[in-house]
This record gives sequence, C-alpha cells and structure tokens, in this order.
Amino acid sequence: MGASRSLRTNQPYNSIAFRILVAIVWTHNTVMPLVRVVIERLPYIGFLAELLIPMSIILSAMACLPWFLRHIRGRDLAVYICAVLIVLFSMVLHPITVDYLQEEWWRILIAAVPMYFIGVSFSLEDSKNDLFWCSLFSVLGMFAFRLYLLNSGRALENDDMEAAYRMLPSIMYLIYYASVKKQVIYIAIAGVLSTVILIFGTRGPIVCMLVYVALLTIYYSFKSRNLKKLLILLIIFAIVLSVFIFDTLFIEVSSALSKVFERIGFSTRIFNFIIEGDIIASKGRESLAKQAIEAIIENPMWGYGVTADRAMFGIYPHNMFLEILCQYGIVFGSLLIITMLVITVIALLKSRKNTRRFTFGLMLVSIVFVKLMISSTYTIEPLLYFMLGYFVLILRKKR
Repeated sequence: MGASRSLRTNQPYNSIAFRILVAIVWTHNTVMPLVRVVIERLPYIGFLAELLIPMSIILSAMACLPWFLRHIRGRDLAVYICAVLIVLFSMVLHPITVDYLQEEWWRILIAAVPMYFIGVSFSLEDSKNDLFWCSLFSVLGMFAFRLYLLNSGRALENDDMEAAYRMLPSIMYLIYYASVKKQVIYIAIAGVLSTVILIFGTRGPIVCMLVYVALLTIYYSFKSRNLKKLLILLIIFAIVLSVFIFDTLFIEVSSALSKVFERIGFSTRIFNFIIEGDIIASKGRESLAKQAIEAIIENPMWGYGVTADRAMFGIYPHNMFLEILCQYGIVFGSLLIITMLVITVIALLKSRKNTRRFTFGLMLVSIVFVKLMISSTYTIEPLLYFMLGYFVLILRKKR
C-alpha cells in the first residue's frame, strides 16, 4: 500500500522528466545543434558545446528512469537483446560486415534501437503541446539558418537532403497538430511552414508530406461520410503526388518553374539543384535496386548480414524491403517485414476510433515507411523504432 502511494506521488515528477527527454530527442537534430553553435562562441564554456546533446539525453534519461521502469517489460528488453545479438552474429558469421559495424554499431544500438523504449513509454496526451512548440521552433530555427546561409552567398550543398529529413518530423507534427485542433491559427502555421521544405531542394520529404495529407484526407472524409469530397481531393492529390514520384514529370515541372522564376527575376538555384540532384539520385537508386535484387537471388536463404550492403554496393539500397531481404535472406527477412507490417496495421486498426492516436500513427507511418523506401537505412532510423514501440504500446492498451 505504501509503495503504491509513493508511486502515485512520484508520477508527476516522472512524467515531467520523460516529457523533457522526449523534447530533447525531438529537437536533437534541429534546435539543439543551433544552441550548440551559440555555446561554442561563448567564452570559458565553449568547450562544453560538443557535450550538450549527448549529456542532455543521458541526464534526462537517468532522471526519468522510474518512468521507464513502469512501462518497459521483459519482452521489450528481449527485443533490444535480439538487436544486440543480431549485430554480434553478423560480425561473426559475415566478416564482410565487420568494418562497417565496428564504426557504426553505436548508431544502431545506442542512438536508434533504444528509441523503441521511448515509444513503449510514450504519452501522446502529456507531450502533445510540448512537441508542437518543439516542432515550431525547429522549423523556424532551421529556416532562419538556411536563409542566413543563402544570404551569405554560400552555395547549396549535398547535405540539404539530410537537413530536409531532419526538419521533416517537425513539419509533419505541425500538420498533425493542425488536423486535430482544427483552428485557423494552427492550420495557417502548418500551411505556411510546410512550404519551407521546398528550400532544401529534395523531393523525398515532400512525398512524405503529401502522403500524410492524403491519408488524413481519406480518414476525415470517411469519418464525415463525405465521399464526394473525398473523391475530388484524392484526384487532386494523385495528380500532385504523381509529379513528385515520376522522375521525368518531376524534372519537367521543375525545369518549367525554373524558367518562370528566371523570367521574373528570382534565383533559380534551388530548381537547378533539384533537377541536377534528382537526375543523379534516380539513376543511382535504380542501379542499387538492381544490384540488391541480384544479390538476393544469389543467396536467397541466409542473406549477407546486417549492413553487408554497404560493403557490397558502397551504400544502402535506398529501399527498406530490399535492404532487409539482402541482409537476412528471403525467409527471415520476409518474417521481419511481415512482423513490422502486422504490428503497424493492427495498431492502426485498433486505434482508428481515437482520432489523436490514429492520426499520430499515420504521421509516423508516412515519415518512416515512405522515407525508408526512397532514402536512408532502417538500421539507424530512430523514428522506425519509436514507431514500433508506440504501436506496441497501443496494442497493450487495447488488451
């Protein structure tokens, strides 16, 4: 009885500590690097700048340890242990993976996979407003920094794609928040700041955003039983989405817009960057997919080990399903893919009557699956593991 009373007394503190951790993790790729730049320029304490992000995460995680203990189960620890064993066995059984895993194991096992624990402990109700402000400051901060770079005469560089994907979760959350609040101010903020992603000159995040808006449209149209409106909006989204998906059409539209902007006196650097970059990226993705399929056919049973694709192709295949099949083989790879999809689908179905929870899940699906089918790698994608943890949490609540 005393232990129960103590648990209830400590719960507000534990909840606040966890909210702080979530806020730090959410902004560690957006606001926190900007704060670090400021600290670097301060006298006496500038040397502490490099420690800002890791120490903030470590200290906040330690502060909310009681919160984790209340939510994490033995099966969750087993998931993490399996991830560790998979990495270790890959290094032992597949020497081709050793060089990469020796350098990058911490990104997988310390930076990415532990996000599963945050997912199974996550409280959307507690963090919903925190994430709004974190997302707002993230987009505004990165937008201001990008304007500073452009106005200082610096050319757009290859890391613009990485910067765009770093900003993507924040923009998506602003769209999510506007969809559940349904207030003009939040809709205006989401609408205006969503256009910021265009500055970064890459279409992957735009596709993620359009997919999410389309899914929201379908959900709310079915909910309101306005099927005529749904059909019209779906046709519009299909046309817009096709522009960004099909390479030739996308490049032609970008070229046309570039000429228009040039005619009225605006800079066309962004459009030129998009056109040139996407031509190269599209050819590269096609070549990688072909190599991955050939490798899977040559060794369909056991695969080549975690991250073996880096050694074989020089980079990941830019397709999560091909990447998993290449690393684990058709049998175990298919089992892993099916497990993730089943967890996702069942969690969404079980939460469909809870608008906030369901649309947040749609947001995660739009970010994670769409992104990993055209860019990045599942091994070091923190939001993938957070999403899976969040969906496991939904399944547990329904039970």
